[in-house]
Amino acid sequence: MHKWAWSGAVAGAALAGPVLAWSVGSLWAVVAVVLPAGVAVLAVRAAERRAAGLGAELAEARRTAAARADLVAAVSHDVRTPLAMVKVAADLLLQGTPGEVNERQRRFLTTISDQADQTIAIAEDLLVQSRIEAGMFAARLAPVDLNRLVADAVRGLRPLAEQRDQRITVDLPRLPPVVTADERLVTRAIVNLSTNAMRFTANGGMVVLRVIDNDDSAVISVTDDGAGMTPQAREKLFRPFVSGAPLADGTGLGLVLTRQIALLHGGRLLVDTTPRRGTTIMLRLPHRRNP
Repeated sequence: MHKWAWSGAVAGAALAGPVLAWSVGSLWAVVAVVLPAGVAVLAVRAAERRAAGLGAELAEARRTAAARADLVAAVSHDVRTPLAMVKVAADLLLQGTPGEVNERQRRFLTTISDQADQTIAIAEDLLVQSRIEAGMFAARLAPVDLNRLVADAVRGLRPLAEQRDQRITVDLPRLPPVVTADERLVTRAIVNLSTNAMRFTANGGMVVLRVIDNDDSAVISVTDDGAGMTPQAREKLFRPFVSGAPLADGTGLGLVLTRQIALLHGGRLLVDTTPRRGTTIMLRLPHRRNP
């Protein structure tokens, strides 16, 4: 938005006549000054210096973000590799490959395997989030069947739900909504929303995933029958490392990344929650991504 102002000085020099100046954002410049003697003055150096300074600051911020993304990538790799080995070892023991295990040992091994999965997922979320923030993530856009993505995600989550004695139900439209999106990112968003709902749901509770097709968008909603959130907890929902979950086994990174995924696709992440009545989080994706 342009702002106009009158002043009596330019660059510290007192003038006998008025000065017409305008601003775009925080940059001010003077077009011309006509003094009583008819002398014209052009003063734009201050604005140019300010623009050059902002450009240098932006370049430095980009370099910092890129360096941070590279560091996170290295740490993520170093964390995931040993965790993958831990998970493989735990799963082999669970399968009874080295020998039979008793029920108590099976519970411990299941916990080890599940926690390894969760930590690997956190490392992956950190990696993707840092690359998106640094502008280094190239989305691979293609037509995506949301019914298929939700069904596949739920299939992978059922073992965790069974461990917690939770039910996962799915409500899909007869005609699958198709959006232009990055399948990897949307799948990550569905898994993040679902695991978040499971954390808010007590053992024996239920999580419902729905796909809704609207005229201009498709919506994936995930509903839990947990305790819901207070307004104060709702305000902290998208802060990293603040999960708000009563079971306290999440970092909050998943929801931060999911909101970034929604924005990357030109969509939105909406929250409907009431204390003691559960929470619904909706991922809205447009049918056509704006150029």
